Amino acid sequence: MSSAARFQAAAGIVRRLNAAVKSRRLYAAGHPLRAQTISAFLGTVVTYHERFGGFVLETHRQGLIVEGKPFEGGESVDQLAVHLYAMGIWQLIILPGLTEAEADAALDIVCMEREAIMAGGGIIAFLTEAGVAHVRVVELKPGEENVAEITPEVFQQLLDGALSAHDRAMILGLLRSGPDQAARLVGIVVERARQAFPDAKGEELAKRIYQALTALDRLIVDSPPGESQDLMKHLATAVSELQDPTSGGVPKWILAHAGQDLSARALLQAMTSDQIARMVIPCLEAGDPPPQVGQIVQGMPFDPAKARETLALISQQTGRSFDMPAVIEELTMPQWIHNLPQDLEDFGITSDDVKVSDEDIKALVAEARTDDDTVEREHTLVLLRLAAEEEDADEREGALELLVRLPLAHLQQGQYDLAVMVMRGLDSLVWETGPRAEAAAHALRTFLPHLAFTYTVRDIWVWTEDYPLLRCLKQIWRSAVPAFVQVLAAERDPGRRKIIAAMLAKIGEVAVDSLAPHLSDTNAETVRAAIQALGQMGNAKGARALAVVAGHADPKLRREAIEILRAIRIPQAQETMLAFLRDPDLEVREYCVAHLDSEIARGVSRQLAAMLEEPGLARAVSLRIQICEALVRAKAVEAVPALRRHASPFKLRRRDREFAGRVRVAVAMLSRMPASAPTTSAGGHRRAS
Repeated sequence: MSSAARFQAAAGIVRRLNAAVKSRRLYAAGHPLRAQTISAFLGTVVTYHERFGGFVLETHRQGLIVEGKPFEGGESVDQLAVHLYAMGIWQLIILPGLTEAEADAALDIVCMEREAIMAGGGIIAFLTEAGVAHVRVVELKPGEENVAEITPEVFQQLLDGALSAHDRAMILGLLRSGPDQAARLVGIVVERARQAFPDAKGEELAKRIYQALTALDRLIVDSPPGESQDLMKHLATAVSELQDPTSGGVPKWILAHAGQDLSARALLQAMTSDQIARMVIPCLEAGDPPPQVGQIVQGMPFDPAKARETLALISQQTGRSFDMPAVIEELTMPQWIHNLPQDLEDFGITSDDVKVSDEDIKALVAEARTDDDTVEREHTLVLLRLAAEEEDADEREGALELLVRLPLAHLQQGQYDLAVMVMRGLDSLVWETGPRAEAAAHALRTFLPHLAFTYTVRDIWVWTEDYPLLRCLKQIWRSAVPAFVQVLAAERDPGRRKIIAAMLAKIGEVAVDSLAPHLSDTNAETVRAAIQALGQMGNAKGARALAVVAGHADPKLRREAIEILRAIRIPQAQETMLAFLRDPDLEVREYCVAHLDSEIARGVSRQLAAMLEEPGLARAVSLRIQICEALVRAKAVEAVPALRRHASPFKLRRRDREFAGRVRVAVAMLSRMPASAPTTSAGGHRRAS
């Protein structure tokens, strides 16, 4: 029977199931439409069972899989998939013999709310309690969602070696989780092999399953060296305990190819003697001949003791004997060594021709030996080229991930060379044209934040000018500063924003032009981070740039800008503070006046005195008091006539009388000071000399 006909029939069941579930959600019990939908569903199921046997429906977050193929049923069916998946149903299996009463009970259970299902112990418990014997489910346990996400498309990409970086990480994560998750992974891989090759049986199916296991072995080989051995052990344990649908075909295939296939050999080497014996014994019990000794021995060329132990276990549990002298011969002396003298004679080679002195060996070893630093440097150069030139997006992302991880691991050990090499290499590519430059810019934008977040703010502030990373960042500032500013605008974590701000402040004045546009941003956090970065620079250009904040709508930000300017303690910062002198928020204006130093206040003394006459400030007593104090600090004797107009003690309001008292004190202090001629300050304001 063709797979297309089977899929079409299965698709009919899915549509009828969706209609039955929807009718139960929309109509009350006893409604005729509910009875019609269940009758149509049951009739479709019976027809399918008569032609094809049991029906299996697989659910995923993205939709349903029927007969190994995604089912495109539209939004309504997608909602059914999400509902089933949310209840923890991975596979819904309908067996032949389903009755109408069972179908009715099963649909009632499926339509229950998720919370009720979870509180009752899962859908299997409800089916068992209702006596539904011909509907079974395979539930997902917590942490096993990734196993269910190995769809037929992902399986085909696994065979083709074209997995995305996300799917590769997902499968390796399952193998890292231990033998149990690895067993689930191998089980779903076997099921996908059966679905992808529905006509394969026996040895042919065993070959297809082994191809999938070989693809998993390739992923493990590409994993970091420190963990590949453990991953291989988990995979080998899962294979040794596999519920083999080929009746021993997969173990026989592995044993038969252990001598020449590296994947089969790696599986045997990762297995224990007991696991290998458990693979071999079912083959013997099925009446197959004993395995050739050489097949086991060649699969474990570096562990003859394991080979002997395995054969002893097989002999002990099955009563079969092996020719042990022959086994020992194979273990101790490979066949090609036996033939070596004859091969030399056949080719006319004498022992003198192949003699190698100790000096020659030492010279060859010295030539071949490469220190780890050199290897990692060459590796980094290769990754640089891949991250900037590779056309395949997945390969490029994989190279970029390693390009970030490798130098950062060295940074934690106090080694800077690789990080500096990566930054300079990417910077040189950024200024080219075309896709290569775009890829390099993306790589640099990815690398620099990871570099910054390796450190704390305190770490960054102790960097001296000759610190290798800081020196490099100042050299590549044209590409580094925009990258950091982009991260600063996008980052939402306050601690990380402080790190980026500290990094920009350390780079210095060249970062001001890139930060300035963000001072007008509507996002207050972005503006706040830019203010902090400019304030930490402490230079004149950064201080002048903060004048833009005077026009921002958020008064808190305007006050924070004044505080930063006060802390900078350079004349240009005080001059910039004058931009806030006419702030519409009286508290901000008061804060500005309070922090004007004497020199700047002297230059704007006439303006300060005029502010006392403004009708809008009549009730702003605190601000007017700060103006008086600023005039005293500035020794603005010329402001005495303006102050005397507000010195009358005959005021109705208590706050006005308090202000008048302050004015009289100010007038008394200024009257004792000598008059001075006004001069022009550096900021263009008139001040007393």
